[in-house]
Amino acid sequence: MSSPKPDAEEPEWLKLLQEHADFDDQHITCIIETILIQYLLSSDADATTTTAGKYDALYGEVYEPKFNGYAGTKKGWSGYLSLFYGTLFRIVDLIPYDDPTQDKIVQLVVELKKLPPHACKIWNKAEFEWVDSLVWAREPILAWELLKQEEMYPPHDEGLDWSDPSEVSDYEEGATAWVNYHAFAARCVAAGLNEGFKHRFDNPAMVIALGLDPDYRPAYKKLDCHVMAAAQYLTIAAEVIDAECVRKQLPPNRHHDWTGWADGKGPSVWKRWGDRLKEIADAIDGGGELGFRLQDKNKEVVKDMVTRARQTMVALEPELFAEGKTGTAE
Repeated sequence: MSSPKPDAEEPEWLKLLQEHADFDDQHITCIIETILIQYLLSSDADATTTTAGKYDALYGEVYEPKFNGYAGTKKGWSGYLSLFYGTLFRIVDLIPYDDPTQDKIVQLVVELKKLPPHACKIWNKAEFEWVDSLVWAREPILAWELLKQEEMYPPHDEGLDWSDPSEVSDYEEGATAWVNYHAFAARCVAAGLNEGFKHRFDNPAMVIALGLDPDYRPAYKKLDCHVMAAAQYLTIAAEVIDAECVRKQLPPNRHHDWTGWADGKGPSVWKRWGDRLKEIADAIDGGGELGFRLQDKNKEVVKDMVTRARQTMVALEPELFAEGKTGTAE
Protein backbone atom coordinates (compact mmCIF):
# COMPACT_ATOMS: atom_id res chain seq x y z
CA MET A 1 0.00 0.00 0.00
CA SER A 2 1.55 3.31 -1.06
CA SER A 3 2.06 6.14 1.39
CA PRO A 4 -1.16 8.15 1.68
CA LYS A 5 -1.04 11.81 0.74
CA PRO A 6 -3.74 13.77 2.56
CA ASP A 7 -5.00 17.04 1.13
CA ALA A 8 -3.78 20.31 2.66
CA GLU A 9 -7.21 20.87 4.21
CA GLU A 10 -8.01 17.77 6.19
CA PRO A 11 -11.67 16.70 6.25
CA GLU A 12 -13.41 16.43 9.61
CA TRP A 13 -13.70 12.65 9.46
CA LEU A 14 -9.93 12.38 9.06
CA LYS A 15 -9.25 14.74 11.96
CA LEU A 16 -11.48 12.62 14.19
CA LEU A 17 -9.80 9.37 13.19
CA GLN A 18 -6.31 10.77 13.62
CA GLU A 19 -7.15 12.24 17.01
CA HIS A 20 -8.30 8.84 18.26
CA ALA A 21 -5.62 6.79 16.47
CA ASP A 22 -2.81 8.84 18.01
CA PHE A 23 -4.11 8.30 21.55
CA ASP A 24 -2.59 4.84 22.05
CA ASP A 25 -1.09 3.03 19.07
CA GLN A 26 -1.15 -0.27 20.97
CA HIS A 27 -4.88 -0.34 21.66
CA ILE A 28 -7.10 -2.37 19.36
CA THR A 29 -9.42 0.53 18.53
CA CYS A 30 -6.48 2.77 17.63
CA ILE A 31 -5.05 0.03 15.40
CA ILE A 32 -8.41 -0.28 13.64
CA GLU A 33 -8.45 3.49 13.09
CA THR A 34 -4.87 3.61 11.82
CA ILE A 35 -5.57 0.92 9.23
CA LEU A 36 -8.75 2.75 8.23
CA ILE A 37 -6.87 6.04 7.71
CA GLN A 38 -4.29 4.31 5.53
CA TYR A 39 -7.03 2.68 3.48
CA LEU A 40 -9.20 5.75 2.95
CA LEU A 41 -6.23 7.87 1.90
CA SER A 42 -4.69 5.24 -0.37
CA SER A 43 -5.05 5.27 -4.14
CA ASP A 44 -3.70 1.74 -4.61
CA ALA A 45 -5.84 -0.48 -6.82
CA ASP A 46 -5.58 -3.37 -4.36
CA ALA A 47 -6.15 -1.28 -1.21
CA THR A 48 -9.60 -2.72 -0.52
CA THR A 49 -8.46 -6.34 -0.73
CA THR A 50 -5.31 -5.67 1.29
CA THR A 51 -7.17 -3.81 4.02
CA ALA A 52 -9.85 -6.49 4.31
CA GLY A 53 -7.09 -9.04 4.90
CA LYS A 54 -5.53 -6.86 7.59
CA TYR A 55 -8.78 -6.55 9.51
CA ASP A 56 -9.42 -10.27 9.25
CA ALA A 57 -5.95 -11.09 10.59
CA LEU A 58 -6.22 -8.49 13.34
CA TYR A 59 -8.67 -10.67 15.28
CA GLY A 60 -6.31 -13.61 15.72
CA GLU A 61 -3.06 -11.65 15.88
CA VAL A 62 -4.03 -8.83 18.25
CA TYR A 63 -7.61 -8.90 19.55
CA GLU A 64 -7.84 -12.53 20.67
CA PRO A 65 -4.50 -12.73 22.55
CA LYS A 66 -4.53 -9.20 24.02
CA PHE A 67 -8.09 -7.88 24.31
CA ASN A 68 -10.51 -10.81 24.39
CA GLY A 69 -11.07 -11.18 28.11
CA TYR A 70 -10.46 -7.50 28.88
CA ALA A 71 -12.29 -6.54 32.11
CA GLY A 72 -12.92 -10.22 32.78
CA THR A 73 -15.26 -10.89 29.86
CA LYS A 74 -14.78 -13.12 26.84
CA LYS A 75 -16.58 -11.61 23.86
CA GLY A 76 -14.81 -13.30 20.95
CA TRP A 77 -15.86 -12.27 17.48
CA SER A 78 -18.87 -10.42 18.90
CA GLY A 79 -16.59 -8.03 20.75
CA TYR A 80 -14.22 -7.55 17.83
CA LEU A 81 -16.97 -6.95 15.28
CA SER A 82 -18.70 -4.46 17.57
CA LEU A 83 -15.45 -2.51 17.92
CA PHE A 84 -14.71 -2.72 14.21
CA TYR A 85 -18.10 -1.66 12.88
CA GLY A 86 -18.56 0.91 15.63
CA THR A 87 -15.27 2.52 14.60
CA LEU A 88 -16.13 2.33 10.91
CA PHE A 89 -19.57 3.89 11.23
CA ARG A 90 -18.62 6.57 13.73
CA ILE A 91 -17.23 8.79 10.97
CA VAL A 92 -19.82 8.41 8.22
CA ASP A 93 -21.98 11.37 9.27
CA LEU A 94 -18.88 13.56 8.82
CA ILE A 95 -18.32 12.38 5.24
CA PRO A 96 -20.28 14.47 2.69
CA TYR A 97 -23.18 12.63 1.09
CA ASP A 98 -21.60 12.85 -2.37
CA ASP A 99 -18.02 12.04 -1.31
CA PRO A 100 -16.61 8.82 -2.87
CA THR A 101 -15.14 8.06 0.56
CA GLN A 102 -18.59 6.78 1.53
CA ASP A 103 -18.46 4.30 -1.35
CA LYS A 104 -14.98 3.24 -0.29
CA ILE A 105 -16.19 2.25 3.18
CA VAL A 106 -19.03 0.22 1.68
CA GLN A 107 -16.59 -1.46 -0.72
CA LEU A 108 -14.43 -2.51 2.24
CA VAL A 109 -17.35 -4.21 3.98
CA VAL A 110 -18.34 -5.93 0.73
CA GLU A 111 -14.76 -7.18 0.35
CA LEU A 112 -14.71 -8.50 3.91
CA LYS A 113 -17.79 -10.59 3.13
CA LYS A 114 -15.83 -12.36 0.38
CA LEU A 115 -13.16 -13.67 2.77
CA PRO A 116 -13.06 -17.32 3.90
CA PRO A 117 -15.61 -17.49 6.74
CA HIS A 118 -15.03 -18.11 10.44
CA ALA A 119 -17.78 -20.22 12.03
CA CYS A 120 -18.90 -19.09 15.49
CA LYS A 121 -21.93 -18.25 17.61
CA ILE A 122 -22.79 -14.57 18.04
CA TRP A 123 -25.35 -12.95 20.30
CA ASN A 124 -28.03 -11.28 18.20
CA LYS A 125 -29.07 -8.23 20.23
CA ALA A 126 -32.01 -7.48 17.96
CA GLU A 127 -33.57 -10.93 18.44
CA PHE A 128 -32.18 -11.79 21.92
CA GLU A 129 -30.69 -15.12 20.87
CA TRP A 130 -27.42 -16.80 19.99
CA VAL A 131 -27.14 -17.45 16.27
CA ASP A 132 -24.80 -19.62 14.23
CA SER A 133 -22.71 -17.18 12.22
CA LEU A 134 -20.08 -17.11 9.51
CA VAL A 135 -17.79 -14.12 9.94
CA TRP A 136 -17.69 -12.03 7.79
CA ALA A 137 -20.34 -13.35 5.41
CA ARG A 138 -23.32 -13.85 7.72
CA GLU A 139 -23.48 -12.39 11.22
CA PRO A 140 -25.85 -10.03 13.08
CA ILE A 141 -23.38 -7.42 14.36
CA LEU A 142 -23.17 -5.46 11.10
CA ALA A 143 -26.93 -4.91 10.91
CA TRP A 144 -27.08 -4.09 14.63
CA GLU A 145 -24.34 -1.44 14.41
CA LEU A 146 -26.04 0.10 11.38
CA LEU A 147 -29.33 0.20 13.28
CA LYS A 148 -27.68 1.94 16.26
CA GLN A 149 -26.51 4.72 13.96
CA GLU A 150 -29.86 4.96 12.18
CA GLU A 151 -31.68 5.65 15.44
CA MET A 152 -30.22 9.16 15.74
CA TYR A 153 -32.91 11.79 16.34
CA PRO A 154 -34.03 13.82 13.32
CA PRO A 155 -32.92 17.47 13.30
CA HIS A 156 -35.51 20.04 14.36
CA ASP A 157 -35.66 23.81 14.65
CA GLU A 158 -38.09 24.07 17.55
CA GLY A 159 -36.97 26.98 19.73
CA LEU A 160 -34.12 27.81 17.35
CA ASP A 161 -33.19 31.49 17.15
CA TRP A 162 -32.40 31.93 13.46
CA SER A 163 -30.79 35.30 14.22
CA ASP A 164 -28.17 33.65 16.45
CA PRO A 165 -25.22 32.46 14.29
CA SER A 166 -24.10 30.00 16.97
CA GLU A 167 -27.49 28.30 17.18
CA VAL A 168 -27.82 28.21 13.40
CA SER A 169 -24.35 26.69 13.10
CA ASP A 170 -25.23 23.93 15.57
CA TYR A 171 -28.47 23.23 13.73
CA GLU A 172 -26.74 23.09 10.35
CA GLU A 173 -24.10 20.72 11.69
CA GLY A 174 -26.82 18.31 12.79
CA ALA A 175 -28.74 18.72 9.54
CA THR A 176 -25.63 18.00 7.49
CA ALA A 177 -24.87 14.91 9.58
CA TRP A 178 -28.44 13.67 9.03
CA VAL A 179 -28.13 13.86 5.25
CA ASN A 180 -24.61 12.44 5.20
CA TYR A 181 -25.49 9.48 7.38
CA HIS A 182 -28.59 8.52 5.42
CA ALA A 183 -26.70 8.76 2.15
CA PHE A 184 -24.31 6.20 3.62
CA ALA A 185 -27.17 4.06 4.93
CA ALA A 186 -28.71 4.15 1.45
CA ARG A 187 -25.43 2.88 0.01
CA CYS A 188 -25.50 0.03 2.52
CA VAL A 189 -29.03 -0.90 1.47
CA ALA A 190 -28.04 -0.73 -2.20
CA ALA A 191 -25.06 -3.02 -1.56
CA GLY A 192 -27.19 -5.51 0.37
CA LEU A 193 -25.13 -5.14 3.53
CA ASN A 194 -28.13 -5.57 5.83
CA GLU A 195 -29.73 -8.47 3.95
CA GLY A 196 -31.28 -10.94 6.34
CA PHE A 197 -32.09 -8.30 8.96
CA LYS A 198 -35.84 -8.53 9.49
CA HIS A 199 -36.48 -4.82 9.75
CA ARG A 200 -33.97 -3.51 7.24
CA PHE A 201 -36.51 -1.34 5.41
CA ASP A 202 -38.14 0.19 8.50
CA ASN A 203 -35.73 3.04 9.09
CA PRO A 204 -35.30 3.97 5.41
CA ALA A 205 -39.09 4.11 5.06
CA MET A 206 -39.48 6.22 8.19
CA VAL A 207 -36.80 8.66 7.03
CA ILE A 208 -38.41 8.96 3.61
CA ALA A 209 -41.86 9.42 5.14
CA LEU A 210 -40.53 12.10 7.48
CA GLY A 211 -39.32 14.07 4.49
CA LEU A 212 -42.17 13.47 2.06
CA ASP A 213 -45.39 12.60 3.93
CA PRO A 214 -46.95 15.78 5.39
CA ASP A 215 -48.91 13.90 8.05
CA TYR A 216 -46.12 11.58 9.19
CA ARG A 217 -44.75 12.44 12.66
CA PRO A 218 -46.47 15.85 12.80
CA ALA A 219 -44.54 16.76 15.96
CA TYR A 220 -41.54 17.34 13.70
CA LYS A 221 -41.71 20.46 11.58
CA LYS A 222 -40.60 19.53 8.06
CA LEU A 223 -37.12 20.76 7.14
CA ASP A 224 -35.05 20.70 3.97
CA CYS A 225 -32.61 18.21 5.50
CA HIS A 226 -35.49 15.75 5.97
CA VAL A 227 -36.31 16.02 2.26
CA MET A 228 -32.64 15.69 1.31
CA ALA A 229 -32.23 12.51 3.35
CA ALA A 230 -35.35 11.02 1.77
CA ALA A 231 -33.97 11.81 -1.67
CA GLN A 232 -30.77 9.88 -0.91
CA TYR A 233 -32.70 6.64 -0.36
CA LEU A 234 -34.87 7.20 -3.42
CA THR A 235 -31.83 7.75 -5.61
CA ILE A 236 -29.07 5.53 -4.24
CA ALA A 237 -31.15 2.62 -2.90
CA ALA A 238 -34.21 3.02 -5.11
CA GLU A 239 -33.66 -0.18 -7.08
CA VAL A 240 -33.50 -2.39 -3.98
CA ILE A 241 -36.41 -0.64 -2.24
CA ASP A 242 -38.53 -0.96 -5.37
CA ALA A 243 -37.68 -4.65 -5.82
CA GLU A 244 -38.29 -5.63 -2.20
CA CYS A 245 -41.03 -3.26 -1.00
CA VAL A 246 -42.97 -2.24 -4.10
CA ARG A 247 -42.86 -5.21 -6.44
CA LYS A 248 -43.07 -7.69 -3.57
CA GLN A 249 -45.41 -7.83 -0.59
CA LEU A 250 -43.27 -7.79 2.54
CA PRO A 251 -44.25 -10.53 5.00
CA PRO A 252 -45.68 -9.27 8.33
CA ASN A 253 -42.44 -9.58 10.30
CA ARG A 254 -40.67 -7.40 7.74
CA HIS A 255 -42.68 -4.25 8.44
CA HIS A 256 -42.61 -4.35 12.22
CA ASP A 257 -42.09 -0.65 12.94
CA TRP A 258 -43.37 0.99 9.76
CA THR A 259 -46.57 -0.44 8.31
CA GLY A 260 -46.79 1.69 5.18
CA TRP A 261 -45.75 -1.17 2.92
CA ALA A 262 -48.38 -3.54 4.34
CA ASP A 263 -51.42 -4.94 2.53
CA GLY A 264 -50.04 -4.41 -0.95
CA LYS A 265 -49.65 -0.65 -0.53
CA GLY A 266 -46.12 -0.55 -1.91
CA PRO A 267 -47.08 0.77 -5.36
CA SER A 268 -49.31 3.53 -3.96
CA VAL A 269 -46.60 4.58 -1.50
CA TRP A 270 -44.05 4.69 -4.33
CA LYS A 271 -46.28 6.82 -6.50
CA ARG A 272 -47.20 9.14 -3.62
CA TRP A 273 -43.55 9.78 -2.85
CA GLY A 274 -42.70 10.28 -6.51
CA ASP A 275 -45.54 12.77 -6.92
CA ARG A 276 -44.45 14.62 -3.80
CA LEU A 277 -40.93 14.99 -5.20
CA LYS A 278 -42.38 16.58 -8.33
CA GLU A 279 -44.49 18.93 -6.21
CA ILE A 280 -41.37 20.08 -4.38
CA ALA A 281 -39.38 20.68 -7.58
CA ASP A 282 -42.30 22.59 -9.13
CA ALA A 283 -42.77 24.69 -5.98
CA ILE A 284 -39.09 25.62 -5.89
CA ASP A 285 -39.27 26.71 -9.54
CA GLY A 286 -42.59 28.52 -9.21
CA GLY A 287 -42.26 29.94 -5.73
CA GLY A 288 -45.20 27.90 -4.44
CA GLU A 289 -45.86 26.47 -0.99
CA LEU A 290 -43.21 23.89 -0.13
CA GLY A 291 -44.55 22.45 3.10
CA PHE A 292 -41.12 22.58 4.76
CA ARG A 293 -38.49 25.12 5.75
CA LEU A 294 -35.98 25.61 2.94
CA GLN A 295 -32.82 27.62 3.50
CA ASP A 296 -32.01 29.76 0.47
CA LYS A 297 -28.50 28.36 0.19
CA ASN A 298 -29.93 24.84 -0.14
CA LYS A 299 -32.51 25.67 -2.80
CA GLU A 300 -30.59 24.44 -5.85
CA VAL A 301 -29.21 21.39 -4.05
CA VAL A 302 -32.68 20.32 -2.90
CA LYS A 303 -34.14 20.86 -6.36
CA ASP A 304 -31.40 18.76 -7.94
CA MET A 305 -31.81 15.98 -5.36
CA VAL A 306 -35.59 15.70 -5.64
CA THR A 307 -35.44 15.87 -9.44
CA ARG A 308 -32.92 13.04 -9.66
CA ALA A 309 -34.83 10.97 -7.12
CA ARG A 310 -38.08 11.42 -9.04
CA GLN A 311 -36.39 10.48 -12.33
CA THR A 312 -34.99 7.33 -10.74
CA MET A 313 -38.38 6.32 -9.33
CA VAL A 314 -40.17 6.89 -12.63
CA ALA A 315 -37.54 4.92 -14.55
CA LEU A 316 -38.07 1.95 -12.22
CA GLU A 317 -41.89 2.06 -12.28
CA PRO A 318 -42.92 3.99 -15.42
CA GLU A 319 -46.41 2.52 -15.53
CA LEU A 320 -47.22 3.82 -12.04
CA PHE A 321 -46.56 7.36 -13.20
CA ALA A 322 -48.44 7.06 -16.49
CA GLU A 323 -51.32 9.47 -16.97
CA GLY A 324 -54.30 8.55 -14.80
CA LYS A 325 -52.54 5.90 -12.73
CA THR A 326 -53.18 5.96 -8.97
CA GLY A 327 -50.70 3.32 -7.83
CA THR A 328 -53.46 1.31 -6.15
CA ALA A 329 -52.70 -2.40 -5.98
CA GLU A 330 -54.83 -4.53 -8.30
